[in-house]
Amino acid sequence: MRTDRPIREFLAEAEDILETANRSLAALEDAAGTGRGDPDLVNGLFRSLHTFKGLAGMFGLKDPADLSHKLENLLDEIRLGKTALTRETLDALVDTLDILGGMVQRIAKGEEPGEGREAVTRIDRILAAKTQEGPEHTLSSLIQIDPAMLQVLTEYEEHRLRENLREQKNLFLVRVVFSFAEFEEGIRGLTDRIKQHGEIICTLPIAGGGGDGIGFTLLVGSAEQRAGFGPVLAGTEAAIEEVPRISAAAAPRGAEGRDEPSTLKSVSETVRVDIHKLDSLMSAVGELHIVKGEIARIAAELRSQVGFTGPAVSLSKAYKNLERRLNEIQEGILDVRMVPIGQIFGRLTQAVRKYAREAGKEIDLEVSGEDTELDKLMVEDLADPLMHLIRNAIDHGIDSPDERRALGKPERGIVRLVAFPKGNQVVITVEDDGRGIDPRVILAKAREKGIIDPAHDLDPERDRKEVLDLIFLPGFTTREAVTEISGRGVGMDVVKRNVSRIAGMIDIETETGAGTSFELTLPITLAIIKALIVESGGRRFAVSLGSVLEVLRVRPERIETIETREVMAIRDETVPLLRLSDAFDFPAGEAGGQLFVILVGLAERRLGLVVEGLRGQQEIVIKPLGRQLAKIPGIAGATELGDKQIVLVLDVESLIEGTAKKMVAR
Repeated sequence: MRTDRPIREFLAEAEDILETANRSLAALEDAAGTGRGDPDLVNGLFRSLHTFKGLAGMFGLKDPADLSHKLENLLDEIRLGKTALTRETLDALVDTLDILGGMVQRIAKGEEPGEGREAVTRIDRILAAKTQEGPEHTLSSLIQIDPAMLQVLTEYEEHRLRENLREQKNLFLVRVVFSFAEFEEGIRGLTDRIKQHGEIICTLPIAGGGGDGIGFTLLVGSAEQRAGFGPVLAGTEAAIEEVPRISAAAAPRGAEGRDEPSTLKSVSETVRVDIHKLDSLMSAVGELHIVKGEIARIAAELRSQVGFTGPAVSLSKAYKNLERRLNEIQEGILDVRMVPIGQIFGRLTQAVRKYAREAGKEIDLEVSGEDTELDKLMVEDLADPLMHLIRNAIDHGIDSPDERRALGKPERGIVRLVAFPKGNQVVITVEDDGRGIDPRVILAKAREKGIIDPAHDLDPERDRKEVLDLIFLPGFTTREAVTEISGRGVGMDVVKRNVSRIAGMIDIETETGAGTSFELTLPITLAIIKALIVESGGRRFAVSLGSVLEVLRVRPERIETIETREVMAIRDETVPLLRLSDAFDFPAGEAGGQLFVILVGLAERRLGLVVEGLRGQQEIVIKPLGRQLAKIPGIAGATELGDKQIVLVLDVESLIEGTAKKMVAR
């Protein structure tokens, strides 16, 4: 298949629709307990699939359109009460959405989407076993209400009315009039408040609302009494009356309701932008930053020659104006690139449910911080690492129900996914309340598999951090048997590598028997970052300011050597040091009477980079080095400075990891 522009437009729209559908389905699973889901959630999911079906049909993608149509039929049966929302039905919804997602992924790769025959057969089987309807009564024989209102109800609204009667809910008619200037905001605010206390079954306009206003009648079902609606209607001139009931409700009936579009005008003010176009714009902004730096250098040279007069003043003013406008453009582009991390949290919610079922465990996923924003490309790069962490939490972390009962824990385990901003970084934690990680088990398994030399004198208590970091080594696993979820010896090293690739760091906190937390610290964006330019051996390097904890000016005699490794005491803490000249094997420069130590890292994982000079701060754009140089440890990429000099950008996480390995091997 082609991946031309129309298909790219389909992919962008389809991913958003399926993202919304997955969030609705996750909420529906949480709400479903009685076989009948929240009608708003079912309707939201139904609308998403209806939109996806139309989109796929418009682009001539028959298989995705047919499968989404079949899923839409199932949801229509559910929302009309003809099919119960059982565990089997929920599983079919989840699995079919996964299949649709897979079809979209294959289309993105230029492949055929594939067929969903098994999913269609599964849905047909569920539809064939639909809930049997009982004998019906007319609604006019159940409640005392204006027959004219009953006649205009859609089949779906009639079904929801019967459901409220069956559940013994109280029914109310709320009548309200708004001015033409205020009715949109007024009716929206009123319905939002009413939905917190009940279900709005239908909203109908009132004839004769007044020459300067428009009236509405809302039919509401609620478990609350009439008095409970007093605060809800406060501030409006709404009148409320209870609908008298004649007899118990009968079984529901239904047929497809129809929504007729009232206008062809789009209500959205959103314009979709290809992320690669934004990349091009950001690259151009990066080049302008280089030009800006060059102008600053020329302005400084001119001031030194003629003083702050004439052309030097004009050039300095032009530089300041350029800097201000450039920052505005940069912030605007960055703002457009930012998306809420909840985009992938929704996908992970479904993964937790799927893996928990496969592992035979009951697990709740608690999510917070979905509105935290990250660069769109970084969000996508996080999907796989977070998936690996959740797999490991389910398979290795959470105890079995029997083990949890024996330990006095609730049978249902908890996996928490939390995101929050921290300065110019974002922190994401994946935490479980399982068995925790025992450093002694990790060390024994590493020695057994030959990952480390048995002669190494690592101690599980003294070297706890170094031992825990062994789980990030390739091929490490504590699982004896391979399962569908994990045990293949791949995963945690992928997490480490992928997080490092986006200039992030990962840290572990664990307590045996209580649980484990993996904390990922990431820059908000990698498009343009602020960097500290350092010099060692006559060579310049860039260090992301997001990784810099502190800069120290030290005399050479403060540096000590312990077992061939250089360290320095910083506020009663011994920090390992690394000279860049040693890291990249080039001659060191003359230190003179002082050196600079750039303290980088996160939490307990710290490293002091020893350099001979500082060359200030600068905004940089990181450029890849190409395939042959991409895997050089300690290097994240390259950038160009204002004086046209190319410098390497340091990969702090890789340098810390390499230093830790050398200290373990001492």
